[in-house]
Amino acid sequence: MEMTKEELIAFSSVGKKVSVDEPFNAPGHRNRIVFDALRHAASKKIFGLAYEKKGTLYLDLKCDPARIDELVNTMPYILPGQHFTKQHWITLDIDQLSSKEVLRKLIDASYQLTD
Repeated sequence: MEMTKEELIAFSSVGKKVSVDEPFNAPGHRNRIVFDALRHAASKKIFGLAYEKKGTLYLDLKCDPARIDELVNTMPYILPGQHFTKQHWITLDIDQLSSKEVLRKLIDASYQLTD
């Protein structure tokens, strides 16, 4: 699915009270990846982390631990969490996703799990 990071953040925020910031980005640091944290506006808990790496758009989401192995093993666009604990987070390769409905369901589940 072709989508910019800005479009992904907007899509992830629809119907939710969301704030976005860049808490992991240190100017002058050698890491050139810009991480946008999607947070609950009230509690500030992160439910998503959007970033681009080597030209590919990714989104880290919280997931029910009982489903992670199944999702990673059956969906080529779902990877073990790259930046948070692999026991509770997954990483989506947005370019490989074929359905906005699947993306919506995973985002909504992460939002609910972090509320």
